[in-house]
Amino acid sequence: MPYTSRTVVAVFVVGLLVGGGAVAFVLPGSVTTSPTSSTGAATGCVADPPAGPSSYLVRVPDDDRTTFLFNRTFAHEATSLQIRGTVETPEPGVYVYRVTTAPDTDSEKPAPGDCTPFTQMDGVASVPSDYERFSVVVDGETLATVENDGSHVIFRRVENETA
Repeated sequence: MPYTSRTVVAVFVVGLLVGGGAVAFVLPGSVTTSPTSSTGAATGCVADPPAGPSSYLVRVPDDDRTTFLFNRTFAHEATSLQIRGTVETPEPGVYVYRVTTAPDTDSEKPAPGDCTPFTQMDGVASVPSDYERFSVVVDGETLATVENDGSHVIFRRVENETA
């Protein structure tokens, strides 16, 4: 038995209203997110590495979240590294983006004689915009600390300095 277009439209509208009501009932009134982070790296080989590491930190505020971008480029002895980054909250309002590096023993291969292993690491961390202080710590060394002094974007080259 074929249905009239009026019946099909009525069923569609009722389904839309019931479905929308169910979604509104299931969704929480407010969403709370914890600090988040991500880390990526690329390791290669260079014949003439720079004299020392190079790093920068970028702060990008956006309403209730502030995102920090961190880059560090450095030479090292191991041919491959494991790099891990996490955001820690040692006390309320204080966030530490802690990065650790270690030789990757699963893929240890000797580097060619005229080559120095070299890594470019990029990290991103988002924290609530009402933070008091954000620090970047790499292998136990604090490379940069940013105090929450407002909502402007910053770009700083850092090497053992306060950004």
